[in-house]
Amino acid sequence: MAEQQKKSKNLVKDVSFRVVKATVKAILVYLLYFLVAPMLAPLFSLVPGFMESIEAFIAVYIVLMILSDITAKTVFQYFFSTARALFFMGYLLLSMGDGMFSTSYENFSLTVNLTLFYTIAVTLSLLGFARTILQAINFMHEKAEANSNLQP
Repeated sequence: MAEQQKKSKNLVKDVSFRVVKATVKAILVYLLYFLVAPMLAPLFSLVPGFMESIEAFIAVYIVLMILSDITAKTVFQYFFSTARALFFMGYLLLSMGDGMFSTSYENFSLTVNLTLFYTIAVTLSLLGFARTILQAINFMHEKAEANSNLQP
């Protein structure tokens, strides 16, 4: 009975630690966005709807990050991490269009080719996706190995 209470207390401590860790990480990510957004305000004014798109991206990314941290030490952590990597790749691919950014102001026209930047960002995200898949495979392998060691 005492051992079961001890496990229960450890579980509560572990879950509360994960919740606090996820909250702190989410606050730090949002503070980073909050500090960087005023510096990019001139860009936001040039591209209509860009600010709302960035806010939606940050909100979904933070939710997936929180869910991944709360479900740590379970297989669901890897599902949410995979979803976060796929969301990032999908967001970049959908938002980039043809990779060209064009704006004009009176007689001045500016066109920037961002395909190299997008290619590098999607490649890094693809590496994060592969890392998460390999971590999930390793997690399941360790679980299976632990269960097989318990069998006589």
